[in-house]
Amino acid sequence: MRLIKAAIENKKIVLFLVVLVIIAGFYSYYVVPKQESPDVSSPAAMITTIYPGASPSDIETLVTKKIEDKVEEIDGYDYAESYSKNSASIVIVYLNNDADKDKAWRDLRDKIKDLKSELPDGCQDSTIDTNLTETAGMILSISGKNYSYEQLGDYADDIKKELSNVDGISRFDVKGKQDKQVIVDVDWTQINKYNVSLDDVCKVLKAQNINIPSGSLNLKTGKIKVETPGTFTSLQDIQNTIIGVSPTTGETLRIKDIAKVYMDYDQDSSLKFRDNGANAVLLAGYFQDNKNIVLIGDNISKKLDALKKQLPNDLTIDEVTFQPKDVSDSVSFFMKNLREGIILVIITVLIGMSLRNAMVVSAVIPISISMSFLAMYILGIKVQQMSTTALIIALGILVDDAIVIGDVVQVGIDKGLSGNEAAFQGIKRLFVPVFTSTLIIVGAFAPLLTIPGAVGEFLRTLPQVVMICVTCSYISALLVTPAMSSLFFRKSKTLNKESIVRKMFRKLLSYGLKHKLRIVVVALGIFLAALGLMKTLGMQFFPYVDKNILYIDVSNEKVEDIDSTANLVKQVENVLKAQKEVTGYTSAIGGGMPKFYITLASVAASKDTAQIMVRIDLNKTNRFQTRQELAEHLQSLLDSKLSQGTATVKQLEQAQPIGAPIRLRLTGDDLEKLYSASEKIQQKLLNIPGTMNVRDDAAQKSYEYEVNIDVAKASQLGLLKSDILEQINIALNGYSGSVYRKNGSEFGILVKTNISSVKDLENLQIKSSVTDNKVLLAQVASIKLTPELDQIKHYKKEKTVTVYSDVKTGYNSVNIENALSQQIAAMDLNGVNVLYDGEKNQIEKNFTSLALAGVLTILIIYVLLFIQFKSFVQPLIIMCSLPLSLIGVVIGLMVFRMPLSLTAVMGIISLIGVVIRNAILLIEYINGGREEGLSIDEACMFAVSQRFRPIILSSTATITGLIPLALSKSALFGPMSVTIMFGLLTATFLTFIVIPVIYSLVNTKLEQRAFQGHIAKF
Repeated sequence: MRLIKAAIENKKIVLFLVVLVIIAGFYSYYVVPKQESPDVSSPAAMITTIYPGASPSDIETLVTKKIEDKVEEIDGYDYAESYSKNSASIVIVYLNNDADKDKAWRDLRDKIKDLKSELPDGCQDSTIDTNLTETAGMILSISGKNYSYEQLGDYADDIKKELSNVDGISRFDVKGKQDKQVIVDVDWTQINKYNVSLDDVCKVLKAQNINIPSGSLNLKTGKIKVETPGTFTSLQDIQNTIIGVSPTTGETLRIKDIAKVYMDYDQDSSLKFRDNGANAVLLAGYFQDNKNIVLIGDNISKKLDALKKQLPNDLTIDEVTFQPKDVSDSVSFFMKNLREGIILVIITVLIGMSLRNAMVVSAVIPISISMSFLAMYILGIKVQQMSTTALIIALGILVDDAIVIGDVVQVGIDKGLSGNEAAFQGIKRLFVPVFTSTLIIVGAFAPLLTIPGAVGEFLRTLPQVVMICVTCSYISALLVTPAMSSLFFRKSKTLNKESIVRKMFRKLLSYGLKHKLRIVVVALGIFLAALGLMKTLGMQFFPYVDKNILYIDVSNEKVEDIDSTANLVKQVENVLKAQKEVTGYTSAIGGGMPKFYITLASVAASKDTAQIMVRIDLNKTNRFQTRQELAEHLQSLLDSKLSQGTATVKQLEQAQPIGAPIRLRLTGDDLEKLYSASEKIQQKLLNIPGTMNVRDDAAQKSYEYEVNIDVAKASQLGLLKSDILEQINIALNGYSGSVYRKNGSEFGILVKTNISSVKDLENLQIKSSVTDNKVLLAQVASIKLTPELDQIKHYKKEKTVTVYSDVKTGYNSVNIENALSQQIAAMDLNGVNVLYDGEKNQIEKNFTSLALAGVLTILIIYVLLFIQFKSFVQPLIIMCSLPLSLIGVVIGLMVFRMPLSLTAVMGIISLIGVVIRNAILLIEYINGGREEGLSIDEACMFAVSQRFRPIILSSTATITGLIPLALSKSALFGPMSVTIMFGLLTATFLTFIVIPVIYSLVNTKLEQRAFQGHIAKF
């Protein structure tokens, strides 16, 4: 209290400090890091192991299962998913929510390193990616009709070199540059004529292309270095390399005698890109952490504009994504809502107070927001969609304390007290209730910090910033508002006339106090009706991202044919080109795009896979109101026009992606049973209204040639298994064991053959490493065509097939899954386990966390109220305002046709503190009236009369502050703002009637019992 008194008495110092705080706040906002979405750390790591030439079944047995068994041993392990493909094993490890990620990933690396000796020979070292959420801050495409991929790559390297000098850039990666290599294309018919093998060719090339330091000579004049060049300097050197000498004639055999040597693109670097249909190379840029990327983006744009002037006119550089602009637009959107909210709050305060008083009370807004930005800067909280939304939510709450304190100061001045005395006496009276109500709001948001996992990380800054804002507004209202009120407030010239609204409330309360049970029953009935209506709202986990981007995952039926995949992509591009809403598209053929959004799943490189990022603008036409409608339209077009493959149109997901609203994992040991169950379930899904794009991720069956070695015959002819396997591998896959260096660049030397048929392979001669004799492969092995799955998937170490379904506009995934689960329960799936892992599961899991947070909030509030009122009953009376707010929540969501989403539930929890605050002030004044000798009903009437203006004003300020966000069409934050607005509206209206009625009803009964007990003693 001494500090408050000092603030009141030293107004100039207070005003000077206010100016400093505002300046510091503006500076903090300018320099604080800005980004589009909150940081979410990856709960998963991807382990990739390459085993060249191995089939999916071999990969599963020899590599994947061993890795799955090993990763189970790490601390914090939850489960693993795996993909066993041709020549590659991919294992994704997921951790528990409470795991120590750094320790777990260190442990993972150690265990995978230890596992190396247990994997087959020929397995490459496993790569471990623990940063699956790393996202490119910008992606530039470099394209041009007159340029090869190699030339485009060279330009990309030049641009990368220039842009890497910009401060704040972490790195640039060039994607899609087609590397060249030296091809030693051996003619198998020629090598069959000589006593050399493909393995001999590889060994000679490696031995003849070597650089070993020779040392130096110690001469009288000094030490002189000796260098013996041993590397190839031209393709002619490779062609003329001797690989054999005839023992009878002494004739030399050179590479050129059995092979063609030429430069060509590396066929293994199959990932290619196209931008708007033209061949392109992408430049993916990454920003340093904790930097203001908007400022970095300005510098990059200036540098890029200068570079474009130096490049050829027919070379096109497009911004595929540019996060600085996206962040700037996102921050501008929320700051615009914040500005509009501030204006509406000030107008509200002006309507409820005189101009002088309104300006004093409204001053709390810029002061509190400036203090909040300063605190965010100090605590390292970035400006992004969650933190700015928190500022908007807190906006109306910011003036609550100032309104209440300003009102009591005005009452004191009207009674004839001096400004300083009125301010001090008012603060003295309201210090405890205002402090308690502030603690309650902070306590209401605090449990939201306990939400686990990626969802908790995504939402965390919202409660943090609201708590910071409310604390700052409390400090401001306690120190600044009394000082400014005592300086600027004047005695009211006329007594406040009772308004029509106040008269209405007084009459309603008077009626309620005469018919208490009727009012309670009616309120309870309305509440139960609201609960019933809530079930009709539909439920939603997270809405899709508010971003004008769609993406399309393309899958080709021809597994190893990248040319066919490229043709499939062209078909999709032709569909996109015809849509006026599509402003551009970038295609990745043979894999996925560089990660351009935090929740985008990584796509492994594969010749049958492609991904297309589509940029859209719905304002180009009036055909579609939402991105969902456009996505459904594109999907229907692609389903009807594509052949020999599928294309799935997707929207970007928030926080924790699940791939599709409906997701079922089928697990078991028998793949045939899994496929059969999947077909049955898909058929059921297709017959349920509202489903679309029903699919599964079942592997396709492709055919492969199996070489069956007759081990006995091979041994008789002196052939080892390793001889056969190694030489077939070189013949078909090729072998790169040496490097050709030219003009500072390195090119791999690939030895392969021109074998193009089974007959060619059968006639290949295999050289024995034991006898040096050569034997036709057909003499020791048979080759037959066999079916083989192109991929084997595991979920929690069991074979799995996942069924997906998207949901049409106007339908709800929870209702669809409920209908499906009833049908599945009646089906015989032959022992297949069904795990429901879609949106409904996420809702149940995360809504449970929110429900626990809500219970914890109520317990915290009850304890605080008990400490303040020293009563078990009065906190319960105050909490009766909570169910009253749910009535408004249901009405609001129904009016705006919004589902009960995760953010809407957060809005309900956020509402608790605000609603309780109004009830506290009301009960505080009722108790005050009782202490002054008023009857219970008189005290209730007195409290409503005294607290009517500040409660109505503060509630209206909170509601009006959220209007811009509610009308912004934000799918993520719209439900939260509507929930708070309508919940507070009904709670405020009913609090003035129902809470006094319940207080009167309960306390009348308690006093009657106390009186009867007192009489009984006598």
